[in-house]
Amino acid sequence: MYNEVNDMPLEKLPIEEVEKMGYYDFMGYLEVPFFNIGGVGSIDQLGELLGLNENTKALEIGCGTGGNSCYMANKFGCHVTGIDIAEQMVEQAQAKAVELGLTEKVSFKLGNAYELDFDEGSFDVVYTIFVSQFLDPDKVFKEFNRVLVQGGMLGINEMYMESEIPPEVEDRVREGVNVFRDITQLPFNVRTDTEWKNAFETNGFVDVELEKFPNASRSIDAFRMVNELGGWWKIVKILWEMTVLALKSKKIRHLFGLINI
Repeated sequence: MYNEVNDMPLEKLPIEEVEKMGYYDFMGYLEVPFFNIGGVGSIDQLGELLGLNENTKALEIGCGTGGNSCYMANKFGCHVTGIDIAEQMVEQAQAKAVELGLTEKVSFKLGNAYELDFDEGSFDVVYTIFVSQFLDPDKVFKEFNRVLVQGGMLGINEMYMESEIPPEVEDRVREGVNVFRDITQLPFNVRTDTEWKNAFETNGFVDVELEKFPNASRSIDAFRMVNELGGWWKIVKILWEMTVLALKSKKIRHLFGLINI
């Protein structure tokens, strides 16, 4: 699988240093693979909608450990630059590119989505996968637009909420949203499809096309997601490491308690 990680032991840090990590550096330290709810199928669909090919210069915002960037470059032949705010993630992404022999197709660097360190018109495509929902579209979409060439494309592969759902379901979604905001300290939000469309159009994008992809509630998609995360052994290994850290730290136990709400 494109997002397999090696089984080298983690560089053990003092628990005090681990407690200081932000959410994404912490996930990088645990070597949690970067993934999205829609799985590989939704990434394929995104690449096709964006018309990725060997001539495309693409920017992935929030590249995580590099799995999606490497997959896009390998499948579509495009050149991908990935940025992420988490140093641990970027280091793993760079190692992954070397491991997969993709250093001529992909590159990774630390970066802030709100202040992209690229000139105007640097990319044909900008895309995010399970990231834009953690960002303020009214601020960040303008920056995405700035680094795109004239006629370039922005693609986002994110969760959405149907416009009309039972009140009790909406309450549960909002509860989960608040938990993720507490954990990540980012403006996480699950928007409706209409809200996503409006976010594009009010920030200068035209010809907006919405495509829905079935979620992982089907068993076949759930099993595929397990494989994309590295298989059951990788999942068990990560859960064991989380358990060990939780036993050592009250702060980390609190964090995991929020996640389980």
